[in-house]
Amino acid sequence: MNKNLLVLLFFVTFPFVIFAEEYPVKEMLEPYIKNNEIAGIVAMVADRDNVLQMEQLGFRNIEKQEPMTGDTIFWIASQTNPFTAVATMILVDRGKLSLTEPVTTYVPELAEMRVIAEKDDQHTLLVPLDPPLTIAHLLSHTSGLRSDSPNHRRHGLETLPLRHTITAAMLTPLDNQPGKNYQYSNFGMDLAAAIIERIAHEPFERLLQNNVFNPLDMKDTTFWVSEEQQKRLALVYQLDKETNKLTSRNLGLRYPFHDRTQRFAEAGGGLFSTPNDLVKFYQMLLRGGEFNGKRIIKEESVREIATKHTGSLPQDYGLGMKTKNGVFGHAGAAGTESVVNPHVDRVFLYFMQEFQLPKAEEAKNKFVRMANDARK
Repeated sequence: MNKNLLVLLFFVTFPFVIFAEEYPVKEMLEPYIKNNEIAGIVAMVADRDNVLQMEQLGFRNIEKQEPMTGDTIFWIASQTNPFTAVATMILVDRGKLSLTEPVTTYVPELAEMRVIAEKDDQHTLLVPLDPPLTIAHLLSHTSGLRSDSPNHRRHGLETLPLRHTITAAMLTPLDNQPGKNYQYSNFGMDLAAAIIERIAHEPFERLLQNNVFNPLDMKDTTFWVSEEQQKRLALVYQLDKETNKLTSRNLGLRYPFHDRTQRFAEAGGGLFSTPNDLVKFYQMLLRGGEFNGKRIIKEESVREIATKHTGSLPQDYGLGMKTKNGVFGHAGAAGTESVVNPHVDRVFLYFMQEFQLPKAEEAKNKFVRMANDARK
């Protein structure tokens, strides 16, 4: 072979060899697959421009022997929160919304909201809100709203359109005054999205589609999984205690996933996505709100999202994001997690779908600790 060609091939391929050895992801996670403790995992490391590592371990469907891939569809659950925060900042950037203005400025009927001051078996005392409820309270889970959203029903999620959350909030007293306590609340996220719809004069899902998914070319990110996409869906696995084997189970969501008449956008946990899609969203945040020449939100808006908004409370939470020491991200109920670490200019993504697997948290926590602790 021509000597110059050999030199060229060396310099083209050598960086990828370095990147492949940068983080021992496969060595860390593969034992859980080999020991049949987790069905499958996709783990990804990216910088602001490229995917540097992607480990595709095990199966998304054990029964059909379908391997995990970068285009496998995962329910990302509470990782919908960061998208709700970005949708909010799109309106902030346009001057249509303020994080600190009382929500009654935008939805006057929410002036009927009350907070529980006293409660026992004999009586409940309701009082006005003080301080007023803001969008920042909703996005930081300090609103005082209960955990469950009206969209959450015994038979699955997404059973009511988001606009009904406003009526529900008028009728549901807060557990505490805004800003006084951290309580993770899908209700709060859904109310934020309902307010966004009111201000933007368009459905929440359309705002995301036109201003986030389409510009970032996120073709597989959706509240409604098509029949074609369902062929790539990662099954949720739990441990059968009788056989000690992994067995698939229902996600606990309303089926069928493509039905738009009975399933609705749910801002606290309704999105599905793929590793190939989701990495673009977090690369955009790592780059300060821009990716591939497309500006999604302003750089100062990314900083606002990643800033702690829980005050002196012990929980470190920004706007739709966990945040600590400059590192931010979010987890999803079925086992996904994403970490943006600007200290090393990296995005770390972790995907699995599980229900109470004994070793699932251990495996994920190893990856997340590596992501959080990475420093130059």
